[in-house]
Amino acid sequence: MQKGLSSLLMAPLYIVGFVLVGLLSAYLTFKVMSFSKTVEAPDLSGKSVIEANDLLTRKGLNMKIEGEDYDPLILSGRIIRQDIPPGSKVKEQRGIRVILSKGPKVWSVPDISGSTLSEAESILAKSGLRVNKVIRVHSDTMESGRIIAQRPTPDE
Repeated sequence: MQKGLSSLLMAPLYIVGFVLVGLLSAYLTFKVMSFSKTVEAPDLSGKSVIEANDLLTRKGLNMKIEGEDYDPLILSGRIIRQDIPPGSKVKEQRGIRVILSKGPKVWSVPDISGSTLSEAESILAKSGLRVNKVIRVHSDTMESGRIIAQRPTPDE
């Protein structure tokens, strides 16, 4: 009887001990993980990949290139956006995702000389462009309502 009673009392003690070991383990894991330093995310806009990577490495951060996009102001191969805003506090070893510039989008301008205004608007719309300004002038050589000249020209 005494042997059966002591094993019944030991089972809850083992369970309590197991739970305490689990809690202690979780607490220590949390403490170790929270030892990583918090750093400030730098401004990577306009920087080359090498410059940005050096800057991030010095702060204990990593760079992840997510893709490319056109930008009329930032040179090709330089960073135009980052997912973590500059000045934000982040943990060390965090990856900062960036988008690189493809440079300005280049449009080829079709020749619309001799077209009517509505024809020209249709041709330009197919190229993703639009008429910005129309100046009407008299011409002895061109029929009325036709385009005499354009700017930019197809060669520019």
